[in-house]
Amino acid sequence: MSTSPSLGLRVLLLATDPRDAELITGAVARTNPRNTIVQVETKAAFVRALEVFEPDVILCDHGAEVSAVGALRLAQAQLPASPFLLLADRFQQSDGDCLRMGAWDCIIRSDLSRLVPAIKLAVEARTPLRRLSTRQREVLQLLAMGCSTREIACRLHRSVKTVETHRAAVQKRLGIRQLANLVRYSLRVGLVEREEPRQFEHAVA
Repeated sequence: MSTSPSLGLRVLLLATDPRDAELITGAVARTNPRNTIVQVETKAAFVRALEVFEPDVILCDHGAEVSAVGALRLAQAQLPASPFLLLADRFQQSDGDCLRMGAWDCIIRSDLSRLVPAIKLAVEARTPLRRLSTRQREVLQLLAMGCSTREIACRLHRSVKTVETHRAAVQKRLGIRQLANLVRYSLRVGLVEREEPRQFEHAVA
């Protein structure tokens, strides 16, 4: 997958309203004609697109067949390095739940000018994550959850030495040495859940 803006991004849009889909697609396409946008409406089509299309970015509009929380969980399981952004008429409790669980942002449809900058920021934040193998991401996630090296070894059925090797590789590939900073990065890109969602302009009453 390419995550270079100049080469274009693969964007998966989960939406059922054709008018909303047209507005969102237009906003993304105008920024870079090389962006490839695929729209799906059903859960089955969404799951297939995750597997076949392998999007760089996932956009979820309210009102889709699958809930935003359900779509987020499917995306995290299949493509943990691809950011997940919500689109809504207004900020709701379910949006807060998704942000806590790892969604990057919630864009209000009346302010679509925020969409492209949010996508750019999300992709940039996750670019280092793409350098990690699946096992290395698992180790990073467990470290961020507060597990010790020995606990991680038990959970993954690997030796302590193997986990230490993975941890060293994670630190090198991310360019992050301190555990506290690894935790902060994991929270930022949604590898672990937050106790409270981040605050956004649209979420302020």
